[in-house]
Amino acid sequence: MRPFFEKFPPSLVGAEACDWTKICAGEEEKPVYVGPRLLEALSRLNMASSTEALRDGLADAARQMGFPYIALVQHGGLPRLVECSMVVTNYPAKFVQSYIANHYYVIDPVYEVSQLLDRPFGWEEISNVVELADHQHALFKEAGRYGIVHGVTVPLHIPSESYASCTFARPEPIEITPSLMTTLQIIAGFAFRAGLYLHHAMHDRNVPRLTRREAECTALIALGKTDWEIGQILGIAQTTVRYFITRAKQRYGVFRRSELVARAIIDAQVIRDGQDRDSKVPESADDKPERG
Repeated sequence: MRPFFEKFPPSLVGAEACDWTKICAGEEEKPVYVGPRLLEALSRLNMASSTEALRDGLADAARQMGFPYIALVQHGGLPRLVECSMVVTNYPAKFVQSYIANHYYVIDPVYEVSQLLDRPFGWEEISNVVELADHQHALFKEAGRYGIVHGVTVPLHIPSESYASCTFARPEPIEITPSLMTTLQIIAGFAFRAGLYLHHAMHDRNVPRLTRREAECTALIALGKTDWEIGQILGIAQTTVRYFITRAKQRYGVFRRSELVARAIIDAQVIRDGQDRDSKVPESADDKPERG
């Protein structure tokens, strides 16, 4: 299969698929192949040891996708920002100062729409979702003076965390394709997770632990396998595969398989081929009743 990201700049996604990492774009969609350059960008985000390093890594990935500006913001419930909220941005300093001084975050329609949608959206869609007031049009006009004109925003909703979003912006229009949206969503998800580790010291929190079967099923999803193929590989029924996947998603509090895979990769719970599965992920008593 040809790389899903072949339409993107080769400087980021590369022309060859990584040997094992494929992130499923949706429950029924074809697998998304993560090229080595994109994988490198994601690894850089995951290994960021400071907010500045995260900002630089996210900005570099965004630039290679054609977006010079980024804003990763944990904005919580309107009409105010969360206290000590996470803000990672390279927006021009003068615009940021004006944004804060004028309390634009109270009326920012980007935040409002990001709490209404569960998918990435182009700013051209905003007026179809909410009715814009004059002061909101004024906000976009001021942003435009700094080159923040056309944007794509990725809503980031993690249970137990405040609402957040990651925006990629540029001065000129850009063709918004499903593959572009998928790539930006993956980049935003990794950046947000890394930001939470830095901002809330998540490395000190308890990480949900997948059982052996749950980890195996998740790893095979990452390889692009179907439920039937996973069942054949593990020697269990297809319904049992779905049970383990559902339970793994419940442990993480996510609804999509792509979210499960991303979270498990970051938490080092995805088992690669050739890895000693029994030593890394112990078999749980919970697994035994569900074996085929």
